[in-house]
Amino acid sequence: MQKSLGQLQEAQKKLLEGIEHPRLGNIVGLFEEVGELSKEIMEIEFYDASKKKELEDECADVFSSLLSVCDSYDIDLESAYERKINKIEGKIPEWREKYGENLKKLRNKLD
Repeated sequence: MQKSLGQLQEAQKKLLEGIEHPRLGNIVGLFEEVGELSKEIMEIEFYDASKKKELEDECADVFSSLLSVCDSYDIDLESAYERKINKIEGKIPEWREKYGENLKKLRNKLD
């Protein structure tokens, strides 16, 4: 059985109880992990390295760091994400019309 985003956040919070970083440390940690993710993407995109496992690991590190940031500011990420997606849903038709064709061309060119 897969866990929900809320369950994952709660499990990590319990796991790290007593050894949480201060808020600023969580933000800096997130930046560090995003930098490491960027490095792995650069390896794949520019140097043709086959590093899927490393990329997966860095994505997980970024996610874990984001959960820590959310916990340090008492944010329920699952609820916040659902609210954001509900706002975005109403904009999708406009975005498809306005950006869809150009983004398709860019994906064909860059992916």
